[in-house]
Amino acid sequence: MNKGWAGQVVERCLGLPINSSRSPNLGSWELKVVPMVCKAKGKWKPKETMAITMIDPVEVKSKSFVDSHLYTKLRRLFLVTRHRVDDDESSSPILGVYQFELDDKVLFDTVREDYESIRSVIVKDGFDKLTGRIGTFIQPRTKGRGHGTTSRAFYAKKQFLTAVMESQGRPRAVRRRDSDCRSHAGSMNASNREQMDSIMAALPANQSGRGRHKCPYCAYVMGYEDALAEIGHELSAKHGRYSG
Repeated sequence: MNKGWAGQVVERCLGLPINSSRSPNLGSWELKVVPMVCKAKGKWKPKETMAITMIDPVEVKSKSFVDSHLYTKLRRLFLVTRHRVDDDESSSPILGVYQFELDDKVLFDTVREDYESIRSVIVKDGFDKLTGRIGTFIQPRTKGRGHGTTSRAFYAKKQFLTAVMESQGRPRAVRRRDSDCRSHAGSMNASNREQMDSIMAALPANQSGRGRHKCPYCAYVMGYEDALAEIGHELSAKHGRYSG
């Protein structure tokens, strides 16, 4: 299974090309889609750490934090959280949308210190001495196919992702709106509603229009299906097969 399929579908729905560029993928903003799981007492937590960008040891040695690709990726972050329903990824509804800028002094200083710690290890001990134990919010970890890979990337720890979400205010439950169906009434958080609606408007299966069903959650699910079908048909045309 392609772990990044949900993020790729969101990119396609927003009209973004799927690529691995080191530059922000949403203009001056970096779009990231993070899987969430529901813990005890209904509290949502990030399921895993988030890959940010590959580590180039030559570049890290020569550049300060504010000149680094890590800062470019985290300076303006558009974070979309999604529910990881099960291991089969049978569905993946959006939970929240967060627009974050790394301007809080405590967060900025902590991330900068993590970068400098990683940089110091590369300079003094060598690139191969980097381990995931380094860093409070940001850690260096191996990234690549198979065991024994030597490539490494910057990863955001769960603590950083939680800090990003909490910096935007705690979500609040809202009353049902006419645009919500009975199945999803009140599911959207007030703090995320406006940004979520703007994404809904861009989805291919948007149900807008007078007299039509306009629940954003239903539109999101249908948007997933349409986007996945489109990708499948493209693969089928290229390779003569499609399982969708």
